[in-house]
Amino acid sequence: MSANEAANIFPVRTGKLHTIGRVIELLRSEFPDLSPSKIRFLEEQGLVNPMRTESGYRKYSDQDLERVQLILQLQRDKFLPLRVIKTYLDDLDAGKQPALPADTRRPSVNRKFTKVELIAESGINETLLAEAQSHGLIGKDQFEYGDIEIARALMSLQRFGISARHLRGIKTAVDRDLGLIQGVVNSVKRQKDPAAKSRAASYAAEIESQFAVIRAELIRAVIDKID
Repeated sequence: MSANEAANIFPVRTGKLHTIGRVIELLRSEFPDLSPSKIRFLEEQGLVNPMRTESGYRKYSDQDLERVQLILQLQRDKFLPLRVIKTYLDDLDAGKQPALPADTRRPSVNRKFTKVELIAESGINETLLAEAQSHGLIGKDQFEYGDIEIARALMSLQRFGISARHLRGIKTAVDRDLGLIQGVVNSVKRQKDPAAKSRAASYAAEIESQFAVIRAELIRAVIDKID
């Protein structure tokens, strides 16, 4: 099923009902790592809402099955966080025709880059790179895609007279934010719930997203007052 067909897949639930085990069986060829805890976590996050028998067992309609399939496809193929997928599905449920969320995948996300490749990809010079490394903004040896993005940003900021040394406060704030996130994640991961790992990753992404909103709004509030 293509994600572009999503707008037409959630009519009133009818037809055959499936157990959670049957859902996994039907989707196993496409998602071999799918587990009951993963599907239950999607329900916990409000993305899918199966019916319940009088005994409390979950029952999934064909439409629920397609919904789970779409969620997993958007996660796998477009690297979308669950909160973005939920907003998209909520809009579909409300009868809207939202645009399919943009692919948030970072190119070469698992690849390591050499120093030569970092400089070639970002255009950063040796002096600025060394300064960024000394302030902990960019790694020391093998580089990740995020290092390239930071290097590009530093190059752009140079025209405003902003260098790596001016951004020490950002690095300190990020470290503090990571400490808060790690505290939440660790407490969740200690739970014996099979879905704890998925829940921890989702919580970390959500907290980071809300931190970003707060930072952006605090800065925007000042910028908006500039005459």
